[in-house]
Amino acid sequence: MAKWNVNDILELTKFLVRKNQSGSISASNLFYAWNSEQTAFFEDLKGRWQARSNGKSGANTGLIENQTILTKLTPFTFLKTLDITDGSIEKPDDFSYRLGFRINGVDCFKINHNQIANVNGSVIDPPSITDNKFYFVEYENSIYILPHTLPTATITTAELDCLIQPTDVKWGFSYDADDRQVYNPGTSQQPQWLQSEIIEITKRTLASFGVSYKDKDFEQFGKAAQLTGD
Repeated sequence: MAKWNVNDILELTKFLVRKNQSGSISASNLFYAWNSEQTAFFEDLKGRWQARSNGKSGANTGLIENQTILTKLTPFTFLKTLDITDGSIEKPDDFSYRLGFRINGVDCFKINHNQIANVNGSVIDPPSITDNKFYFVEYENSIYILPHTLPTATITTAELDCLIQPTDVKWGFSYDADDRQVYNPGTSQQPQWLQSEIIEITKRTLASFGVSYKDKDFEQFGKAAQLTGD
């Protein structure tokens, strides 16, 4: 089955609505319901705060990097090569989650903000360009690198494996001879998800439509999709 476009999403949503004999769904309805739900779904996959699989005593963590979740998130997984300026890099505007960070092909060590002075003053394992020993501290829009003397003549960039935020879908249209809106793929923004996730997110939007239409069947259907993924 070919990957669905935004018009297929709208038609499935209308089909689900007609089953419950409720009103029709407009493109603007779809924009708000689908995009808010895809953001929530993305955050669920990325991991809000989840227990590790090593039992109840395990520390809570964010993204659980198992193969199923990583596969679902492949449309949003990118390798970014970023310039180092004054010992830091700027994160991409659509940055969501760091998966890996390397300089000169070597993994960098993440440290906490209150460790910067201790790491800089270490006599055992200090930051070193010669030894390819790099540390970093993460901020909202940037990553601070140790040693902070970067860039050099030979090291000017860093590699960031990251998740980026999904782009909002949009049902674009043009007008026909009768001045009616008809689907226009050229002005539309298509979903980035894999096919199975497109269908699941569409079903999840029924929870939002159930609230706006005051239809408990819709709401329960959407919430069931959120719980079971079916």
